[in-house]
This record gives sequence, structure tokens and C-alpha cells, in this order.
Amino acid sequence: MKRLYSAVMLLCLVSATTVTNNQGVMDSYVNPGLQSSIDELTQSKIGHMVIDLAEVTMRVTGAVDSLVEGVKAFGRQIEERLNLENTQWEVVESEHNAKVISLSSQANQAEFDINREKKVLNSELIPRLHELDDILLGLKAKQTDNAQSFKEAEAARNSQHDSFVLTTTEFTDALRNIDEALDLLTDLFKSGEVRAAFIEITDEQKHKVNKALRQVKANTENFGHQYSSFIQALTNLTEGINFKDRQVLKEMCDFLNSLRLNIFDALTKAYKDEDSQKQQDELRRQQLTSEKAVFDQQYADFYQEREDKTVRISDVQTMISTREADLKAYQDRLRTENNNYSANLKIHDDIVSSVQQELAVLAKALQVVQTPPFLDFLNGRIAKA
Repeated sequence: MKRLYSAVMLLCLVSATTVTNNQGVMDSYVNPGLQSSIDELTQSKIGHMVIDLAEVTMRVTGAVDSLVEGVKAFGRQIEERLNLENTQWEVVESEHNAKVISLSSQANQAEFDINREKKVLNSELIPRLHELDDILLGLKAKQTDNAQSFKEAEAARNSQHDSFVLTTTEFTDALRNIDEALDLLTDLFKSGEVRAAFIEITDEQKHKVNKALRQVKANTENFGHQYSSFIQALTNLTEGINFKDRQVLKEMCDFLNSLRLNIFDALTKAYKDEDSQKQQDELRRQQLTSEKAVFDQQYADFYQEREDKTVRISDVQTMISTREADLKAYQDRLRTENNNYSANLKIHDDIVSSVQQELAVLAKALQVVQTPPFLDFLNGRIAKA
């Protein structure tokens, strides 16, 4: 044990030195194969250390057995360090793989969410928003047309009513004038002897009758072509009429009664037409009011849907922006993780390569120092000393 301890101490001492000259070790070698092996070993510190330590151990103990045991123990320590490095690297690699899987999964999910929301946005929400704009534009046009129809219906009804008022006023005035003329003619007809063919009439009475007949004529001239025959007959009667002739007075009264009946029928029809027009106007207003209610409700419903879609679009766009930021963060973290892993892998590989090289050198050194030619060489050097 004491020899082994001394060998290890020497091994440590020599390992701390810098190799500058190998001539002291190699000047006595004559075996080309052995010389080549020594040259190869002394290219590394640990190989040079073993070769130098072999001579020291041989001088101290007379053998290299303790050195061999020390080198083997040192090799086992290096192997343990290599195993520890590999074990620790397995943990690092496992953690790295877990992070990569997690980050990749999160990135894939973010990308899936982005694509899904973009599909909803571009194939559903935005097209529907444009469709709603067209619908609202069409409904606005219908509302405008409906309002215009209200105005037109109101204007038409006012025109009809004004025409009714004018017509009924003219008809009423005509009936009043006809009644006045009939009253005057009736009074003339009843004057004098009942059986007399002619009656006496004053200038004042004749003037009143002519005035009444002219007023009736003026009224009927405003009634249009359907009264042209009456107007012509009335004109004939008022020109050169002899109001003293009882037969003429009778014909005049019959004519005015016929005209009165015709105008009264027309007045009655005007009132009926007015009632009918009122009903039609009311029905038209009810129809327009019903249409307006439908258009207004449709506009309100579609406008609310548009507002909801606008809010939804904003939410989806926010969601997309958020998930895009998440995706970038996951990708950045994944890139950093892979970069760190690559750097750590290089360090690990360098350590493993270095340790494996050390183990290879130790194995070769152990092989060389135990060969008979090398032992003969050491004994020869010691005997010359």
C-alpha cells in the first residue's frame, strides 16, 4: 500500500509538470518497435508521465507492479468521471428533449389556433360582414322608398280631398242657384190665371230669373264635357226667352229639375268616391305602416348582427395577434434551447473525446511498461546509474 501511495503521488507530481524534452527517456532505446511506442506515448502529458514514472518506480521498488496498479486505479477514476459525464448528459438530454417536445407542442397549438381563427375570420366573419352591409344598404333603400310612398300617398290623398271639396262646393253652389231659379220660375208659373197661356212678368222679375239662370250656366260650365248638352240647352233658353209663355216656363222648370237631379247624383257619387278613396288611403297607409315595421325590425336585427360580428372580428383579430406573439415566443425559446443544447453537446463531446483519449493512452502505456523489452531497458538504465 505504501508503494502504491508513493506511485500515485509521483503520478500526480509528474502530471503537473510541462513536457519539454523527451531525450532523457529515449536516448538508450535501440528497439525500433519500442522506441516508436514510447514516441507515441510521450506526445501526451499522461503518456509521458507514465513512462517517466515507470523508471522512478523501478528504481524505488525494483518492479513496476505498484505503478501498474496505480495507473489502473487512475484509469478507473477517469472511467468513473466518463460515466458520470454520460449520466449527467443523459439527464441534460432528457430535459432538453422534454423542453423541445413541450415547446414544439405549444408552438404547434398556437399555429393551429392562428390558422383556425384566420379561417373563421376570412371565410365566415368578414364575408358575412360584407353581406350584412349589402343587406342593410338594401333595407335602407326600402325604408327610403317606403317613406317616399308615404309622402306620395299623403299628397295624392290631399289632392283627392281638395278636388272633392272643390267639386262638392261647386255642386252645392249649383244646386243652390238651381233651387233659386226654380223658386223664381215656380213663382212666375203660379202667378196669373192658371189656365192662361201667357202671364204678366215685371222687368225686375225677368232680371232676377236671368241672373239666376246665368249663375247656373256659370256653375255647369266648370263641370266638364259631360254637362255640355245641359250648358247648350241652358244657353238656348236664356237667349231671347219669353218668360211670359207659360209653356216655356214649364219646360224651363223641367229642364232645371232634370239638371238638379243630375248634379245631385253627381254630388252623391262624389261623396261615395270620397269615402272609397278614404278607405283605399287608409288601407294603403296600413300597408305602408306594416311594411315600415317589417323593414325597421329587419334593419334593427341585421344592424345588431353586424355590431356583434364587428365585435367578434375584433376579438378574433386580438386572439390571432396574441397567439402570433405566443408562437414567436415559443419559437424563440425553442431556438434558444436548441442553440444551448448544441453548445452543451459540443462541450460534452469534447469532454468524452478527451477522456476517451486519456483512457486509450493509459491502456497503451500499461501495455508498453509491462513488456519485457521495456523492463530490460529500465533495468539497463538503473544498472548504469
